[in-house]
Amino acid sequence: MSQLIVIPAYNEAGSIGRVLSAVREATCDCDVVVVNDGSTDQTAQIVREMGVPQLRLPCNLGYARALQTGLRFAVQRGYEVVVFMDADGQHDPRDVPRLTRVLHSGGADLVIGSRFVGETRRQNQSRMPPGRRIGMFFFSLMTQVFSGKRIHDTTSGFKILRARAARELLGARFFDFHAEVLVYLILRGYRVAEAPIEARERTSGSSFYSALSALTYPLQTLLLLVLAVVQARLPGARKDSP
Repeated sequence: MSQLIVIPAYNEAGSIGRVLSAVREATCDCDVVVVNDGSTDQTAQIVREMGVPQLRLPCNLGYARALQTGLRFAVQRGYEVVVFMDADGQHDPRDVPRLTRVLHSGGADLVIGSRFVGETRRQNQSRMPPGRRIGMFFFSLMTQVFSGKRIHDTTSGFKILRARAARELLGARFFDFHAEVLVYLILRGYRVAEAPIEARERTSGSSFYSALSALTYPLQTLLLLVLAVVQARLPGARKDSP
């Protein structure tokens, strides 16, 4: 089954080389593409020297737009499974085969590499500031309110989805790729599952979360959740058959 790993990257020169090396060493038969989201450091050069294909956006368009670019690339080239991983080294590519097995064995359309389920839950939570833990709980609660299904880690950047779910998302009209995407897919009849992962510490670069985003992001998420519900209820093309 053809599988593509999409890695969005913005100014990740300090980690992208290690991430790509780890992907090569992992036991997964996957193609890889880096979506270079307007990086101004050496990210593009490092990716090029490693011989990995990259999609270069003209400027920094943001995480969600980078993911959508990779999603469209995967769909246009007929990949059956799409994997999203972050470029900061927090995700272990050796988890990809295990999450892929969960995707197939459980009949899911999307599997989230979750930091908040399984044996690694407490360890992952201990690495997160209290404010973010509260935020994660809030997003999980709102996802359950809007979709009827509890998702513990709505903001994980480690996701695996089938092509039919990828095609569905290309027609959606919202831009964040976290809680609202999960709600949208669930309401459209797709199956979303979680599988435990252990998230590593970021060793370089900086997170897109800031003190200001701690105030604005929950409000933005609520708005996007409402839009996702409206979009999911609109008449449109039916879900692809398995």
